[in-house]
Amino acid sequence: RFVGEHDFQALAAAGGDEKQTTVRTIYSSELRRAGDRLIYRVRGSGFLYHMVRNIVGTLLVVGRGGLTPDDIPTLLANKDRAAAGPTAAPEGLFLVGVEYGAGQDPFADEGRESGDDAEVRDTSMGK
Repeated sequence: RFVGEHDFQALAAAGGDEKQTTVRTIYSSELRRAGDRLIYRVRGSGFLYHMVRNIVGTLLVVGRGGLTPDDIPTLLANKDRAAAGPTAAPEGLFLVGVEYGAGQDPFADEGRESGDDAEVRDTSMGK
């Protein structure tokens, strides 16, 4: 329900940059279970501050029956942060990688080849 171009104001952190557009494009959004873990992977053109944590919090509310998947488009259209789920805690959430299009890598002038993968992993997982 998140895939496509949408105004994500309902999932933006309160007090964010009001001059910044809240329209973003989500290319893929997948929630799956792996044993006792839920894994959420999302790819997009960019993300607002706490947007992914707010998506995860909203998905947890859906999983608990407080919202249905069919409520998501209305939630986005109404742009009401209070109608969305809570901000998920940061523990367990981590950035897997950053992708840049050809010629858009801000680090290319620092000796890296454009298109090199950047990856950050939370080393506290599994401890």
